[in-house]
Amino acid sequence: MSNINFVALDFETATASRASVCEVGLCFVRDGQIMSSPSYLMRPPSNRYDAVNTAVHGITPQMTEDAPEFWLQWPAISAVLEGETVVAHYAPFDMGVIREECLRCGLPLPEFRFVCSCALARYVLPGFYSYGLEPLCDHFGIATDGHHRAGTDALMTAKLMLRLCEVAEVGTIDELLEKYHCRYGTFEGGTYKPFNRQRDYSNKTNLDHFAKEYQADEAGFDDENPFYGKEVVFTGTMAMPRQELMRMVLDIGGRTKDSLTKTADFLVVGQQDFRIVGEEGMSGKQKKALEMIAKGAPLQVLSENEFMMMISS
Repeated sequence: MSNINFVALDFETATASRASVCEVGLCFVRDGQIMSSPSYLMRPPSNRYDAVNTAVHGITPQMTEDAPEFWLQWPAISAVLEGETVVAHYAPFDMGVIREECLRCGLPLPEFRFVCSCALARYVLPGFYSYGLEPLCDHFGIATDGHHRAGTDALMTAKLMLRLCEVAEVGTIDELLEKYHCRYGTFEGGTYKPFNRQRDYSNKTNLDHFAKEYQADEAGFDDENPFYGKEVVFTGTMAMPRQELMRMVLDIGGRTKDSLTKTADFLVVGQQDFRIVGEEGMSGKQKKALEMIAKGAPLQVLSENEFMMMISS
């Protein structure tokens, strides 16, 4: 009997702010079997929506006018998740939603561990053309009707996670993480630690060497991807190892290195360690990027979330 137990989680937001939840979906998996997949509408702040968000998920102000707000709904949901293993597809977004909504509402952070099915899919299915939820589910024959509603996406994530475990030939999520050298992300004791993988390249020299020596399969190049033919540089701590992010750029036909020069087109910024970057909260690369932009360089600065959404588009 399978010993795979977890809760898949998905949020939909009303605006570009993560602190604007309009729907949450859950999917409970016990012993490898899907048990239930409830979803709950929530009234976002001022019940305000951006048109682009509504165009994606179809949720309107009329649908959430009388729905409870996050601060009323979340404590009960958080209690259900306590001590669970939570799975989210691109966990940095969903865990960021929790952090920002709890901060906005003055609520304590939950207590659970989590994994990212998007990141894990990259290790289980290396070289796949896209690691978005819909392409992966299409690959496995998982129905995608209703994609971008929270309940459907949570169900899709749960089914995808079960298939990833099957392909990896593991009987538990612990075994899956051990096989691919990953560590659980956690909400514990009021602190947050991201899901990540142990780095294979630990310093700048090795990262630059990796970027020069890595041989991408040109059959996977995507000339419609915004990073095709572009040079992407990363700074800060990312949810995924920097080598894996660089590999993503190279696999679609982009360029990357670990230093920021005048040939760079994008700088992707992760979390910064304020003990290192100081009160300004900016790394040397960020400061240099601002100077370059001020002098007219066509350089764009992106968050890790923006990068993931663009490269998976």
